[in-house]
Amino acid sequence: MSERELEAMLSVGLKLSYRKVVEQHRRNNQPLIFSENGEVLYVDPYSVAL
Repeated sequence: MSERELEAMLSVGLKLSYRKVVEQHRRNNQPLIFSENGEVLYVDPYSVAL
């Protein structure tokens, strides 16, 4: 497997994981929680694009 193929497969996997997490939080009506520069941020899952 070449480096480009690996990068492509990882990219597809990350996009799929991202979509599943956002959909799950929308179903459960829970905010997404991120950390940015040491600050915890709560984001409405409906404001995030799929």
